[in-house]
Amino acid sequence: MNPSQRSLATGVAIGAGTALLLKQVYDYLGKRRPKVLVSGCFDLLHSGHVEFFKQASKYGDLYVRLGADENIKMLKNHDTMYCNEERVFMVKNIGCVYDAAISKGKGRYDFETDMKEIKPDLYVVNEDGSGMEKRQEIAKKHGVKIVVLPRTPSEGLEVRSSTSMKARLRDMVLKAEREKEAKDMAIGVPAFHKVFPWRLCFAGGWMDLKWCNHYYPGCAITINIKFNEKICRDYCGLATSSRKVAIRLWNGKFPSHLESLDAAKLLWGAENFDCYGSEKRHYSAGSQDHCGLMFPGVNKLCYKGGCHWPYKIVNMSDPNDSKQAAIFKWLEDVLYIVDIPFVSRPKGYNSQKINLLKDEKVSDAEKVNLVKALGEASEEAWKGIQEMDADKLGGALSNTMKAWKAMLPYTVDPFTNGDAEKSKKLLDFWKKYDYPNTKGCLFSGAGGGFLMVINDKPVENGIKITINTDNFCKPVKSGEIEAM
Repeated sequence: MNPSQRSLATGVAIGAGTALLLKQVYDYLGKRRPKVLVSGCFDLLHSGHVEFFKQASKYGDLYVRLGADENIKMLKNHDTMYCNEERVFMVKNIGCVYDAAISKGKGRYDFETDMKEIKPDLYVVNEDGSGMEKRQEIAKKHGVKIVVLPRTPSEGLEVRSSTSMKARLRDMVLKAEREKEAKDMAIGVPAFHKVFPWRLCFAGGWMDLKWCNHYYPGCAITINIKFNEKICRDYCGLATSSRKVAIRLWNGKFPSHLESLDAAKLLWGAENFDCYGSEKRHYSAGSQDHCGLMFPGVNKLCYKGGCHWPYKIVNMSDPNDSKQAAIFKWLEDVLYIVDIPFVSRPKGYNSQKINLLKDEKVSDAEKVNLVKALGEASEEAWKGIQEMDADKLGGALSNTMKAWKAMLPYTVDPFTNGDAEKSKKLLDFWKKYDYPNTKGCLFSGAGGGFLMVINDKPVENGIKITINTDNFCKPVKSGEIEAM
């Protein structure tokens, strides 16, 4: 069987029309192997591509030129699924391909640059390729014969195309989202409280309100935690009012279609409409509630300049990062939650019954000092976490409690100027778990709730927490995040 009847490239028998074309090419080349060029994106590589290469390689040595990432982005306005190097690697390792590389050209007809360099004898395209007339014009211009192949799948396989594959992927994603939505709905709102995020305001509480950070910049530190039936309940400073708004806002489902920052902003706006929209409520919920719920892991929320919203968030939520994983384990080891075994908040409790930052009799200089003490304590707490230093972290929590007491006395003693016996009872309980008996402690919320105690030894009646690093929104990349 001579070259006009069998392809030297693959040894696969070919049809009479192809045989005639090959005979003409071989006669012209004096038996030299023809060079065959094909071009395309070949991003979502599938069986149709492989069959196309296989058929094209029957004509000679197959050179494949793939559109560059940046050229595809310019033409199609989207990134490639696989980068240049990955696509070349896959195509080059298909047995019938003689050579594969990224096209050196630009624009819709980038292959013309490669045609000038390779000087192929044949240019092979699919019959439904775009801009066929222009392709034929370019091939003729450079003296290259063009071969048009039908889109025929390999025997026993389905017809594939990049367009159909993309549509299939979209259908699969939509199906998965619908199944997840149905599963979420099946959970029911009451049970959803167990899986929707919980958060601890670990340090810097009040720094997220403009009347506080107006006087001095500082941070609030939040910890996103998994459900624990011993501590996850109302009126303990765990942002349960914000959680309830979130569950109503997203109908008991996770806002997995949103970035954590966007979800936090929407939640903040929804909860605070009664304050800034209808003005039915005289106070606003602080943004550390909403950011602390929507961002997994441990977060530093940075505030300044009299703003309700942080200008920057530093997120740690990557359990695959060895440093972060070590911090998470250490923090879970040294942090104990202690339930206050009596009612610490009287009926009608108002944490801002006395607020020195809003008191016109207090000088601005004194207000700066009050907020500075809170800011320095929360910054020290962040350093303690980063350095895994229990003494530093415990001291920072105790200093936060002192800063609260100086600014807003009712946050630490809800019975100020009232029931002296109950006031002493709460103070004695607090002192039992404070330095020097432990490394330090802080209330989980204004007026009590729980005590968050730091210690490197077991704490009496201490409850352990588990830090949540799962993403309820789109995955968060740990590090600094511009939040404004």
